[in-house]
Amino acid sequence: MPSKKIIKISQNIALIFASIAFSLVMVEIVLRLTNLGKYSLYDRTLFFTAPSLVEGKDQTVKYEPKTNIRSVAIYGDQVDYDITYSTNNLGFVDNVDYDFNLASTKKIAFIGDSFTAGDGGNHTWVSQLRQLLDRPDTNLYNFGVTGTGIKHFQRLLASVKDTAYFNEINIMVIGNDFFRSLWYPVVQGQALWFCSQETAQDCVEKYPPVIYTADKNESQAELIDRAKQLYETKGLSEQSSPNFLQQFRLYNLMCDLYSLGKKTSSSLNLCPHLRFAQTNEYDKNELYEDSLTTLQEIKNSFPDTVIRVVHIPEKGETFNNKYSLEIRDDIKQIGLEYISLLEICPWNRDMYHKHDAHFNDLGYHNLTNCISENLF
Repeated sequence: MPSKKIIKISQNIALIFASIAFSLVMVEIVLRLTNLGKYSLYDRTLFFTAPSLVEGKDQTVKYEPKTNIRSVAIYGDQVDYDITYSTNNLGFVDNVDYDFNLASTKKIAFIGDSFTAGDGGNHTWVSQLRQLLDRPDTNLYNFGVTGTGIKHFQRLLASVKDTAYFNEINIMVIGNDFFRSLWYPVVQGQALWFCSQETAQDCVEKYPPVIYTADKNESQAELIDRAKQLYETKGLSEQSSPNFLQQFRLYNLMCDLYSLGKKTSSSLNLCPHLRFAQTNEYDKNELYEDSLTTLQEIKNSFPDTVIRVVHIPEKGETFNNKYSLEIRDDIKQIGLEYISLLEICPWNRDMYHKHDAHFNDLGYHNLTNCISENLF
């Protein structure tokens, strides 16, 4: 017969497990009441009106010049944002055309991905910054393009190097920018893939589209219906419905937070529903080191220009008050200035969309003020 001590220990262990189980149940209930974790960050269906992203003659990726692009992000049966923005003469998101020959005291470039382009916001934050500064002697250029990474930034800067002189280049980064290889838009039917030139056909056959095309007049209800149909088929051939764990909000939320900015794809072992698209087949450590080398090459190409790496906080990082990918030491070792926006400005989850990882209008307003107060 077990001793009283063993019985007591067993009772304490049982109590601990019961407490943990109760806590998890309560967290799950709270998440369901607040609707957090209902959809994974990777459950988004993104619609763009066509034409949108194009490959230039200089092998850069930009937006279609002089056009209005509608962008709609849908998670399940909910629209996170539905915005329309215009592009300028060079294919960038801005309300002014770019002329590098304009006389000015200062020319400042902002280059980056969708956060720099302003995805999810109703107003272009660089144009707001221009208006806020109100400096006729300073020209601002927004070179943000959705889905691009460090390699793309280098190629785009190289394409304008001989025609434009910049006093400052602000490389606006999130962690995932360091793990994105070069890609080009491949359009087939009503879908668009991000593929390398060498493996375009294999890319289309193996991976789900990144963006689907939509008509500018399609209603949100129509797009939601399309999104539901697409979600049932895109990249889910091995499982037509969520597995047991994926039905829990806490599981999805923890997977998303864990995956942001990771150098390795180890999260796929625990969270197989996370789809890293092309990045899956590469060693992320190698991509990271390659991106650091590319930043060094950018520095060498613009020896007389002030170059900063400006680290934008993502939603999960704001929640944790810590970057998932710490790049400060590596950036400083290259000899570039490093600016941590997470440390110098206040951020909160209300500045992001409900499901989507991008800023909402409040977040972009905060970004505008943060840049204005700390970089000028």
